Amino acid sequence: MSSAAHLRHPPQDFPHWRFEHLDIEYDAQTQSVWMNYRADSPHCYTLRMLQDAIDFRDAIKRLAQTEGAKWPIRYIVMASKKPNVFSLGGDLATFVSCIRNNDRDSLLTYAYACIEVMYTLASAFDLPVLTLSVVRGQCMGGGFEGALATDFVIAEESARLGVPEIAFNTFPGMGAVTFLTRRVGPARTQQILSAGRVYSARELFDLDIIDVVAPEGRALETAHEWMLDPDGANWRRRQALVKFRKQCFPVRKEELLRVVELWTDCSMAISRHDLRYMERLVSAQLRLPGDELPGGKGEASKKPPPPKKD
Repeated sequence: MSSAAHLRHPPQDFPHWRFEHLDIEYDAQTQSVWMNYRADSPHCYTLRMLQDAIDFRDAIKRLAQTEGAKWPIRYIVMASKKPNVFSLGGDLATFVSCIRNNDRDSLLTYAYACIEVMYTLASAFDLPVLTLSVVRGQCMGGGFEGALATDFVIAEESARLGVPEIAFNTFPGMGAVTFLTRRVGPARTQQILSAGRVYSARELFDLDIIDVVAPEGRALETAHEWMLDPDGANWRRRQALVKFRKQCFPVRKEELLRVVELWTDCSMAISRHDLRYMERLVSAQLRLPGDELPGGKGEASKKPPPPKKD
């Protein structure tokens, strides 16, 4: 049995939460809870999937408050059970429908739900835990923003990540500006957003945007080994580094909300030409990703064809 194989068999008495698009697993060896996108879940973040993530947040916080001693948690891990797709980001079908029908309110409702999830990840669920994304396959747009929202990112060698929203003359509004700026500074962030290209895991590692590049086919095992820490020394060191980073470069919900409101207005104003391009990408989100997505398969691409305010 591989070092991560037991993740498919959580303890029988761990809460059996049922979500439409998420599978939740607990790994006692690493004291980690895995929030996995199901193999049959959409490739993009539908409103239902976002609500599942919010419901999971509420459930895990209740568990920590009531049974924290029984189920100690050091890490909350976001991953996908689809080996070729982590996430293709925002629900373009919803975007197209809202824009065509001039329905700003519905688009903003969706955008606010995205920020609720992004801030949950960025704030580590308001729990004394670290968050980790384990990326396999394509990780685009809002999917990449979700990965960036976590404290650490492990990506498989063949993973492809990027924010190609410039392809339809808008910008990534679900946190990329905030999260990238805090990792690599404003100048590098502007370069990445303006280029709109898709990066390999190795390229992002060299840019200090992701933390570990896993060998091909071993992302889950690499994550398990990275978290395995019987005396907790690595976890305490990482926690100290994250506390320092968040103290010096805090992520504020108000900032995320302001940016996503700007994104909503920008999206509502895109041209018909850009909207048609977005429509062409909708079909790509409904199946395994291919050449119609910015970046497509194979080599990394240089060109891309009101909630509570805490």
